[in-house]
Amino acid sequence: MSEQTRKAAIEPMLSVRNGAKAVEFYKTAFSAEELFRLEDNGAVVAQLAVGGAVFWLADESPEHMNFSPETLGGGTIRLVIIVDDPDAAFATAVAAGAKVVRPVVDEPYRWRVGRVVDPFGHHWEIGKPLG
Repeated sequence: MSEQTRKAAIEPMLSVRNGAKAVEFYKTAFSAEELFRLEDNGAVVAQLAVGGAVFWLADESPEHMNFSPETLGGGTIRLVIIVDDPDAAFATAVAAGAKVVRPVVDEPYRWRVGRVVDPFGHHWEIGKPLG
């Protein structure tokens, strides 16, 4: 297989202010599995997976132009988690400390979805397509 036809993967890396606390939040809120973790002087870089979907997080490092939504006053992306039971997953995230942006509802475009913002400023849409 040539380099040009090799399958690619995109794994977002979230910048946060407290990496250790963020890892624990995502484990509780989304049942994330910790795949990799590096700590250096209190700063964390970690790779997590939710149902096989991989993402990274790291403590923000302004010296490398990596800023958290808390520092910027908001984020630039929303992450989407597709699950079999959005209502249960949404409730778990809220119980773990996420704030409701929009409750789970059936949308006219045939999705059941709601949105939360985690304690680190990242927005997560939790839903599934409807039949």
